[in-house]
Amino acid sequence: MAPANSDDLKTLETREMVLTVKDEEKTVTLNRSMFTVVLGLMVVVLVICAVTLGVVVGVVVNDNKTPGSPVTVSIDSNGGVGGTGGVGGAGGAGTASTASAASTPAASTPSKSTPAASTPAKAGDDANPCHEKKPYDANAPGDGYFNNVKCMEDGVMQALEQSGTNVTLGYKGEIDTTGRSPITTTYKEAGLCPVNVHWHLGAEHLSTGQYDEGGKGPAHRRRMRSMLAESVRQGFQCHFYNKDDAKFTKPYEWKYCKDMEVGQTYEIHWPHSAAGMCGSDWQMQTPFYDGVFCKDGIISLSPLNTFQKIGVQAQVFTIVNDERYHYDNLIEGMIVHPGTEHGQDIAKYTGSTTGTSRSNEICSRYTPITWQVDRKCHMVSASSFDKLCKDMKAQKDDMSDDLHAHGARELVASQFAADNHQRIM
Repeated sequence: MAPANSDDLKTLETREMVLTVKDEEKTVTLNRSMFTVVLGLMVVVLVICAVTLGVVVGVVVNDNKTPGSPVTVSIDSNGGVGGTGGVGGAGGAGTASTASAASTPAASTPSKSTPAASTPAKAGDDANPCHEKKPYDANAPGDGYFNNVKCMEDGVMQALEQSGTNVTLGYKGEIDTTGRSPITTTYKEAGLCPVNVHWHLGAEHLSTGQYDEGGKGPAHRRRMRSMLAESVRQGFQCHFYNKDDAKFTKPYEWKYCKDMEVGQTYEIHWPHSAAGMCGSDWQMQTPFYDGVFCKDGIISLSPLNTFQKIGVQAQVFTIVNDERYHYDNLIEGMIVHPGTEHGQDIAKYTGSTTGTSRSNEICSRYTPITWQVDRKCHMVSASSFDKLCKDMKAQKDDMSDDLHAHGARELVASQFAADNHQRIM
């Protein structure tokens, strides 16, 4: 082969240069395409991050908001509470022993500070008018006036008369209740209506020979609620239970009530109020405080009228699996029947709200209110209770928190009990 001349070499070099340039152009073009793709992906990622961040920030902001706004409880106040023995205070009250009464600061219109709500109110025309009407404050927003308090501090009583007490005929507590007499007519005649129904495991009151320390029943079982073990304090029991009688031991298939037991004693409470949504779909409420304080401008601290506008019926039952003891309308209130002695021997006195958050060391400041307590224990069929729970589930407000028995407060000591117990047949 002949050697290449100089012109041929130049031509080859030129071709190589052209090829090199084209290859570089392809490389540059490819790199630009890759850069465009990567840039596009980065933009997409940034958009996704921005959207996610916005959602997270929105959730955090919403979670940090306090649901609802403070609600004012329009409880009339025309002067200082201290001189009249206002709700929860002890002005004008004392004991027959060594304790003296604590004065209560003068109150302006009490207000209600609402804690974060677990169940938001419904919106629109169907909204519950009683939602979160339970008052927590009295003299100023945030003062926590209605919180439980020590019953005694430095020898001074910090709250008025308490419940549940001994209701045996002839019993008399030690707190001077001058000017605070209980309602002695029926609650209906006094303009009150039932706003809730709930019950306690065992009796919170004591009636000698009916429900007392000598009562008996099936062993108190530990029950489960919300996946956590919770021991519920048991009160006094009636004297009916007989382990050899099938009506006290035969199991009942509960459809609506929770954690109930045949043979066991329960004290039913029907809170009543003149400030309830009487005659409406919203009459029955859980918690009962919402129903009691639903309407503004009716319940007053000064002049004090709580014992005239708020009352509780109480009746004690032993559950039996026997349809001869069926009563169909327990949701309407205490059974009153002369032939069966239901609601005939009634103790009437002024006291407070109850429950296991209170004791003879810690007292309720939702006081004074009227109590009307049937002194006799009665038998009632399990089906009656289950019908009650069915009726509760049919109410417009959610009453599911009252479908089981609540714990019983310990018997109130005489030094914290009213001296105005009356027997009204």
